[in-house]
Amino acid sequence: MDAVSRHREKVLAHAEAQLALQGKESPAELLALYKRFLKIENHRLRLKHHAGEGGREIAHQRASLVDIVLRHLYDGAAAKAGDTDLRELSLVAIGGYGRDELNPFSDVDIMFLHGAKAREVPAGLNEVIQMILYMLWDIGFKVGHSTRSIAGAVKQANIDMLSKTSLLEARHVAGSEELFAEFRQEFVKRCVNGHEKEYILQRVDNQTERHAKFGGSVYMQEPNVKNGCGGLRDYQNLLWISFFKEGISSTAGLVQKKLLSEVERRRLDRAYDFLLRVRTELHYINKRGTDVLSLGFQGQASNNFQYPQKNILRRTEAFMRDYYQHARNIYNITEMLAERLGQGLVDGKRVGLLNFFSNGRKAVERFDGFYTEGDLIYAESREVFAQDPYRMMRVFQHAQQRHLRLSPELQQLIRRRLPTVGRTYQYSRVARETFQAILSRKGEVGRVLRMMHQVDFLGRYIPEFGELTCLVQHEFFHRYTADEHTLVCIDKLDSLIDTPNPKMKDYRILFQRLEDPYALYLALLLHDTGKATGARYHAEASALYAQRVAARLQLNSERRKSLILLVDNHMTLSDVAQRRNLDDPATIEEFANVVKTQANLDALMLLTLADGQGTGDENWSDWKESLVWQLYRSTTQFLEDETSFFRQRRIEREELRTQVAALLPKDFGEEVEAHFQYMPDYYFQTNPADDIGAHVRLFRGFLEREAKGLENALVPLVKWVPHEQQGHTEVWICTWDRQALLTKIAGSISVAHLNILSADIFTRGDSMALDFFRVCDTKFQAVTDQRDIQAVEKMLKQALSQEDFDFRPLLEKAKKRPGFHLSQELDFPTRISIDNGAHPVYTLVDIQTPDRLGLLYYLLRAFADTRVNIVLSRITTEKGAAIDSFYVTDQEGRKVRDADHITEIQHALQEAAGGRKPAGE
Repeated sequence: MDAVSRHREKVLAHAEAQLALQGKESPAELLALYKRFLKIENHRLRLKHHAGEGGREIAHQRASLVDIVLRHLYDGAAAKAGDTDLRELSLVAIGGYGRDELNPFSDVDIMFLHGAKAREVPAGLNEVIQMILYMLWDIGFKVGHSTRSIAGAVKQANIDMLSKTSLLEARHVAGSEELFAEFRQEFVKRCVNGHEKEYILQRVDNQTERHAKFGGSVYMQEPNVKNGCGGLRDYQNLLWISFFKEGISSTAGLVQKKLLSEVERRRLDRAYDFLLRVRTELHYINKRGTDVLSLGFQGQASNNFQYPQKNILRRTEAFMRDYYQHARNIYNITEMLAERLGQGLVDGKRVGLLNFFSNGRKAVERFDGFYTEGDLIYAESREVFAQDPYRMMRVFQHAQQRHLRLSPELQQLIRRRLPTVGRTYQYSRVARETFQAILSRKGEVGRVLRMMHQVDFLGRYIPEFGELTCLVQHEFFHRYTADEHTLVCIDKLDSLIDTPNPKMKDYRILFQRLEDPYALYLALLLHDTGKATGARYHAEASALYAQRVAARLQLNSERRKSLILLVDNHMTLSDVAQRRNLDDPATIEEFANVVKTQANLDALMLLTLADGQGTGDENWSDWKESLVWQLYRSTTQFLEDETSFFRQRRIEREELRTQVAALLPKDFGEEVEAHFQYMPDYYFQTNPADDIGAHVRLFRGFLEREAKGLENALVPLVKWVPHEQQGHTEVWICTWDRQALLTKIAGSISVAHLNILSADIFTRGDSMALDFFRVCDTKFQAVTDQRDIQAVEKMLKQALSQEDFDFRPLLEKAKKRPGFHLSQELDFPTRISIDNGAHPVYTLVDIQTPDRLGLLYYLLRAFADTRVNIVLSRITTEKGAAIDSFYVTDQEGRKVRDADHITEIQHALQEAAGGRKPAGE
């Protein structure tokens, strides 16, 4: 017995001695004794946990404490049982408790096993069972319980796979040991023997479903510690399968059977211990059972685990990198062992599932020092890479060409030879030519790069990518770690080659006509490598890495330029499309000067799609897609013929004027002319003829009301246009432009408890304004309730009647009312950039911050308070985040260039966003 075990036995002996002092206490006194005992012992366990004790040890000690309580409860109940034959009752721990592992708030699952032959449990035994259960509930345990005979337990196990698994880990706690031994013998005889294939198939299917349900990747931003890929359940699942297949229920047994090396066993057990410790921490943080390591808990866990980094983001990053590396070890080793046991899962699909049970074998193929069995590649000799180290690269090419996978033994050989992949290997012509060939096969690259990454070969050959391994991404919209995000992006690109999805048709055409996929795949592989440096603008750092890789891989001049352009601008297409005025020819001209050629534009379009979908499918919306395609097509037109591009814009404007005039009565002629003369160009690029005609009517209605001298002549004319299928309502507001107009509109909408999804602001040259706000109600549906509409219009009228109306007290009051809540609680750094180089006339202000009630009001007020005029805005709310862009000028209509003024604006916006520090500080 080692020192840890001896100490544990000593502590538990002391704990048991405390309960042994009980005499003839009343039930209330006994209950108080148990509660006091558990309070003291649980506090001791918590202190040990925070002192750094292993997860497995804490879970074992927690289970042992429950054992002590149950034994004493059983003895107490037995003492009151009279002449009841207690040889016919055994108290059995099952499930995680049976495994001798209990996290702080885990359920205590027990089975009362009885030897009665009749259907009904004898009254005396039932009384004992009820006494134990009632006391457990009174003490405060969350108990899962069943009462079964041996025959009933066996029957239930053969009906339900989960019950069989729970009983597989059954452990005697109190009562008749002979009865439990009889049950155990019957269970193996009738539930295990002869059921091996059936059970293993069910467990494999269960794991496939579980992985798909919890994200299908080890590298989820908010992983499920128990059920996710590489979680605790994967480790347990392996041992369950091992028991049915080999009669082994421990990793030490797998080593003895030579199914696992000692190094692999230690790595696997360390990983399991770490994840158990994380789960214990989650229970303590939440004060209840929970398994999701959410963003908010990651920082708390890294602090409580005493990671030494000074910055909370760096602490969280270090903690999560440890988590992912351990989860990755569990996932990779258990997958490898599943193969060795004759059961395989690849990419969530069953592969070679019946290999072990089938005597038939596919024909063996031999090539380059390797041979195949089924869909796996094996090495003919353990010296295969010593004889020729470049086979390490070629074996992945063979896997790609023959649609094969690496056998577990071959994976292990590659890992052991990784030190060979050094500087000489990275600069080798043989290796780079093979690598280029692999990355030049459209639609077949992602699977092979994943294979390389799984054995850590990819990070050794391209060390710039290796730095991304298990790297946490702090951007709120990323679902995965940086390395997994990159591989998902490449998978998304691969899928375009033959996608039947009609929405992807245009992308598929672009991909199929792409002449040089190598540069695009390499750009995707490297596009986020700068994140490993911690650089504020990772694209620039990634481009520097791309230059280094291009030199090492000896790319020709054309490929090198294309690679660096794609990496350096991998966010440019999306950013320009979402945050810039696409109807301004200057925007198109500037972007065209960046991409330079149609080939670069096509490749950047594909990279943008893959990068957008690679953050999570829900982040690539129809709205984003429409914007990037608008920018793509306008830029294509510009690149084809610059003169024609500008001429076409003028032609489109004239055609639109004709269409609008035809839609309206002839007496609107002068108003149509005035509208087209005074409204800014970008307005006509974003609104169809039907809507423009309706806007002209709105202006007439407003001016007619003023001409008649009505009391409310200066009050804005408001039109509500519901789009119920889209879940929002457009609010059209027509009025004279005036100071703080936008601020008061935003405040009026927010005070009415409506959520602003987006806004477009247009000011005519005759000082009239037409503003569009897209809003939803507290249920994220279109606003149709007249009470909401009247509340907004009443508040707006009141606000406009006072020069300096303050919404802040009303907004604070609105926050306390039940109703609107953000769909997702987010906490990420506010990012504010003020750029004078993005537009020839205006200063561009970009803001990214967590959304909240009244946010737009506070931002607009900050602009007004710092003497800034807003010319154009793009307001967007996405997944609980506000992503807003404003084209602004100073009060004289010029760019904001004064350094002190810029600092003033930055601080005012930061305070308006909620007082968070800017990102990077």
